[in-house]
Amino acid sequence: MNELFIEAKYIISGSKCNRIIKNGGILIENDEIVAIGKVEPVKSLVSGHDKLDRTNHIVIPSLVNSHTHIPETLLRGICDDEKLMTWLNDYIWPFERRMTSEDAYYGTLLGCLELIESGVSGFIDQYFYAESIKKAAKEAKIRALICPSVFDNTPESGSLENTWKHVSSLLNNSIPDTNQLVNYGIGPHAPYTVPEEYLYKVKELAAKNSLSIHIHLNETKSEVEQSLKDFGMSPIEYIHKLGLTEEKILAAHCVNTQNKDWKIMKESNITVLHNPQSNLKMTSGIAPIYKYLELGINVAVGTDGNASNNDLGMIEELSTAAMLQKHLSQNPKVLDNSQALRLGTINGMKALGVQSQGITEKSKADLTILSLEKSHSWPQNNIVSNIIYSSSSSDVSDLIINGKLVYFNKEHQTLNKEKIIEKCSTISERIITEMGKIKK
Repeated sequence: MNELFIEAKYIISGSKCNRIIKNGGILIENDEIVAIGKVEPVKSLVSGHDKLDRTNHIVIPSLVNSHTHIPETLLRGICDDEKLMTWLNDYIWPFERRMTSEDAYYGTLLGCLELIESGVSGFIDQYFYAESIKKAAKEAKIRALICPSVFDNTPESGSLENTWKHVSSLLNNSIPDTNQLVNYGIGPHAPYTVPEEYLYKVKELAAKNSLSIHIHLNETKSEVEQSLKDFGMSPIEYIHKLGLTEEKILAAHCVNTQNKDWKIMKESNITVLHNPQSNLKMTSGIAPIYKYLELGINVAVGTDGNASNNDLGMIEELSTAAMLQKHLSQNPKVLDNSQALRLGTINGMKALGVQSQGITEKSKADLTILSLEKSHSWPQNNIVSNIIYSSSSSDVSDLIINGKLVYFNKEHQTLNKEKIIEKCSTISERIITEMGKIKK
């Protein structure tokens, strides 16, 4: 039996991340939290458990990055100052067309390094080379919902027809299992890149195998305008008409939406995957997350890929999300500290398909531990405020996923950091050089 007792200065517990236990203890057995409370009562239950002394630390529910394109770590910084379609057509897609499955594998390992160092226990991905991503995630021992891209002209399969053959074959007998850390969904890129006939096929396959559908929706104004021109309705209305909203939808972005969209979102099984920093950088706008939450729509937070963000740090993403909603609503009471923390933790676990009530008994033992050693952690007048607005990813000292330490005292327990960084640097240099030769 895997057993661990954690003693910490602060524990942020409860299903709403609003219960603060000072000088607390957590008892873990196998993959589950079995006891939580003040140190002494929990400690009295301990018998033969390993102990983790974190008396100058905060324990929070682990963070979940709900929208990534994880091998894009290789593309970090290749284009920073362009509009979305120029960015895609002139930089991102030309780079990606030169990627191999091995490149994607190492890019994913680099992404897992970054996620783990940032206190992230799981990610939701949409990309090609799904098997390479799965292999890397399993080596890292991190949670992942991998949604193979349905998209034309991929380096993996070429044409949309061939891509569909590959994706449907891969997923045909792949039913998600919540006892596994790594599962598959399906990832049609967007309504403007995937024809109607293939969206119907996606819907059919998702229904057959209970797969989440991970899709970009209503990201930019120009995308919505083109959808209105082509279909007479918004992208959200369009996929609703096709019946996709009868399945579980993981809707990335949802920046430019209207009342008709909100009604569909409220009445469907849609989780909005909010990417505030990427949306700002790409000038896509600010998604009205506070309105979605008022309507009871599940919202989780992601970073988007490294090509657009350019990092995978979730604490910084949550502070950006909270401040933007206060600005957008012109109401400082919108998105309070505990609610902001839930967007990056409990809500993300729900999007992953893992039922979690945060740090409570019988919840999965996925925990992020933050050090209080840096000056920005003091004074501790409001500990949850400090997490959202003062902390950074560099404060993460330990990460527990499914009851196991994968990051201990800022040291990786599952991956070889130096080897991965060296390999990824070589890969990126090779591809950028190839792009330069072709441009000449």
